[in-house]
Amino acid sequence: MRSGLTILLLILLTGHASAQTDSSAATTQDSAVTTIRSADTLIRYRINGAYLGSIWQDLKYTVARPAHWEKRDYIRLGVVGGVAGILLAGDYGVKQFFVHHQSNFMTSVTDQIEPFGNAYSPYLVAGMYVAGVITHDRKLEHGSLMAAKSLIISTVIYATIKSVIRRGRPTYYDSPFSFEPPLTNDKQHTSFPSGHSLTVMTVATAMAELYGKDHPWVPWVAYGIAGLTGATRLYENRHWSSDVWIGMALGHFVTKSIFRHQRELEHKKAMKLLAVSL
Repeated sequence: MRSGLTILLLILLTGHASAQTDSSAATTQDSAVTTIRSADTLIRYRINGAYLGSIWQDLKYTVARPAHWEKRDYIRLGVVGGVAGILLAGDYGVKQFFVHHQSNFMTSVTDQIEPFGNAYSPYLVAGMYVAGVITHDRKLEHGSLMAAKSLIISTVIYATIKSVIRRGRPTYYDSPFSFEPPLTNDKQHTSFPSGHSLTVMTVATAMAELYGKDHPWVPWVAYGIAGLTGATRLYENRHWSSDVWIGMALGHFVTKSIFRHQRELEHKKAMKLLAVSL
């Protein structure tokens, strides 16, 4: 996973007015509206100082989001926490189920899916960026940088949580309640949350945000792969089910927050253009 992030870090608007001439205020206002609706309101990143600075700005925005939560956000938190509690209570049973239902065929299948969580996803983002640059596809180039930024920020948050909550991996412990003090270096207590699940869900959410509106099949495929990747971590006895759930939830909502911030910045840009046009 670190190698994938290293690769990401290293690799790391026109409107037209009507031809008619009218001196009325209504026509002037309509022209301003036309300009606001143009591509000039979009923010498209390239690897430069502005992009690198946006990573820090988005990190601050995401961390501060709970202070601005609305009712629906607390409902989502309740759902995530409630499901996590149910899974926590059943973690041992889930582990036993997968341990007793392993086979050579299933192992061969999971071996093909599991790399989506630590290798394929970062390489996919890097490949998107290279393809966007070569083909001069600004949407693809920008989209890859948005995905990369989401992955970097979600990983920083995930790594911080993992360093504080030192939970024993099911590979080494039968009890899902084996914990060590924060900031210890015991690699056996690095279970919570699941990094593979966070990585693949982060990229899946970014793909859904970027292409889901125009291609409805993208979220189904992206989230489907993410779900299967999480299941491989249970099958391979590398994580508890609650680890996988929280990793996926964290990757999903952090990425949604980053794209929300993007839309807010574009809205502010549109308002500035409107103020200048009036």
